[in-house]
Amino acid sequence: MCDSRVTLRPAAVTDLPSIYRGEQAYIQCWEPAHESAWRLQLERHLTLWADNFDRLTVAMLDGQFAGYSLWAPEQGAAELYTLNVSEACRRNGVGRALLDAYALKAKQSGFNQLGLHVRPDNPARLLYEHAGFVCVGAAANGYLRYVRDNA
Repeated sequence: MCDSRVTLRPAAVTDLPSIYRGEQAYIQCWEPAHESAWRLQLERHLTLWADNFDRLTVAMLDGQFAGYSLWAPEQGAAELYTLNVSEACRRNGVGRALLDAYALKAKQSGFNQLGLHVRPDNPARLLYEHAGFVCVGAAANGYLRYVRDNA
């Protein structure tokens, strides 16, 4: 259930520094050994964000930047590339609101299949599982593959 203090909006260009910091914080927390490689791929990340800017959603909690999500079409499905909630804003329904918005926007865009990858040790797995995503295996990089019908 989403906290009534959570609001969602399309991303603005001025959100990009906060999104960058969110992605950087994720890498530093969960994959510190990959931070150098992540930085070397920064142009690829920026291109992904720019190419899918209309699929980049920002969450606000009490009027403050709380998180974001980005999805894009991939092989006939709507693939969630990132969902990030600021540490101080967790456990307030921000993640669920972003996940529900992703599913709704994907449905409105004609996508009946949702997909995402998540590290096995990432607590966000529980959010995805509670939202009906099912683990269907692991990718070569060790991330778990989750899918859900969006009919």
